[in-house]
Amino acid sequence: MSAKIRGLLAIGLLSASSLVLAEARVQVVHAAPFADSIEGSSVTVTANGDAVLEEFVFGEFTEYLALPAGDYDFAVTPTGSGEPAIEASVTLESGVDYTVLAIGDGVNQDLALWPLVDDATDPGEGNLNVRVVHAAPFAADPADTEVSIRTAGGDVVNGLVGVPYFAESGFFAVPAGNYDLKVASNDGQTNLIDPLAVDLPAGLDITLIAIGDGVNQPLGVLALPVGQLETRAPVDNSVNGWWASGLGGNEGFIFQPIPAQNRLVGTAYTWDLSGSGDPLWLTFDSCSGDVGGGVCETPGAFDGTEAVAALYAYSGGTVAGSEPADGETIGLVSFEFIDCNTAIAVVELDDGTSVSWDLERLTQTVACTLD
Repeated sequence: MSAKIRGLLAIGLLSASSLVLAEARVQVVHAAPFADSIEGSSVTVTANGDAVLEEFVFGEFTEYLALPAGDYDFAVTPTGSGEPAIEASVTLESGVDYTVLAIGDGVNQDLALWPLVDDATDPGEGNLNVRVVHAAPFAADPADTEVSIRTAGGDVVNGLVGVPYFAESGFFAVPAGNYDLKVASNDGQTNLIDPLAVDLPAGLDITLIAIGDGVNQPLGVLALPVGQLETRAPVDNSVNGWWASGLGGNEGFIFQPIPAQNRLVGTAYTWDLSGSGDPLWLTFDSCSGDVGGGVCETPGAFDGTEAVAALYAYSGGTVAGSEPADGETIGLVSFEFIDCNTAIAVVELDDGTSVSWDLERLTQTVACTLD
């Protein structure tokens, strides 16, 4: 067992020596990004004057440990300092499980201890419990910290819109399965934290904690009892604009990402494959649904740097006509954006034709974060 948590166990053992049977269970989370290095975030946690955690750093958490029920004066002191940065009194009730978070950055939001009661009930067969906790102090005004929790395709999860810092959802049941979730702005147009998809098995109680301030420590998600989730750069408008074939020939692509849906749509301009010399315009969509179907078959299929999209061709249209043109899916196109100025597109048509382009950016009207 880590030396950092032996003190907590020692306090728990006091119940046996004094024949006190009333116990609570507590896990402690360091979610306070008050320093710009992990080493600088190191703290000592004391309970009633006794050190129970030492060299405890941002992003770490303990397992559940049994403690005698009762009143505790907790203090959190930066390593090497003689003065506590956080002091709080907490009453632990018998038979109750708690998660206690150290939160705040000391600039945007005050340093504090935040005790949560872990009161998950049986989620039902085939389900698990999920709780969302906003402990990311990335703004001073509470309104500016509000976020929404969404699927990669942009759907709101459990009505979680307008969630401010220092708020938690409580546990709610969801079906077990593979989940690709993200933390976004209230309107869903700006992605803030984009964890990789994870499998969530039935029967678990999972707490997802948004952590970091984006300055001292990066924004991320800490999943209890698993650990910090791996994230990717959130989808934004970096690839927006015209990209041309590096081979010349006046061919290329016009990209329009939709960050709210982790989706990439646009147009390809090239020449008729028969060699007639006629221009050919195609459209693509990473949703890859049927033409005119209105159903997104693969929601969230664009991760900001790579996508596979259905390629569509149209015929029979007229200028300012009232009838829609005839459209059909003719293949797939794969994109890989290397950096802000170079990309690769590979087209695989249903008839077996394969075409590859090295692309160079022609226009950049929005900021790019790919470099």
